[in-house]
Amino acid sequence: MEKKKIMVVDDQSSICMSVAGILKSEYSVFPFPSGKEALDFLKTNAIDLILLDYEMPEMTGYEVLLNIRMNQLTKETPVLFLTGATNERMKQEMLGRGANDYICKPINPDELKQCIKKHLP
Repeated sequence: MEKKKIMVVDDQSSICMSVAGILKSEYSVFPFPSGKEALDFLKTNAIDLILLDYEMPEMTGYEVLLNIRMNQLTKETPVLFLTGATNERMKQEMLGRGANDYICKPINPDELKQCIKKHLP
């Protein structure tokens, strides 16, 4: 059986590597250092779930999410924000802007896996 594909978009390579290490036994992981590179990849590739950093230079996670939701191929793809924000208002804002969920940094491996399983049937 083919592994589900998860995209990780974070400008911090250490986060991409950490998440890939946690998930690689169960999923195919595609790490990207920027929203622009991730969006280019999504033009021609299908992904089952996207883990997206909220605060990135060049293009914010929110801007990337808007592009994902406007694309017919990816508009239904679950997007989980990776965030250092612990403020409840900001978390609600992420969900209100179209994210399916969020995971707080530092990333807890068990919490990450549980959250993904909730959104990937």
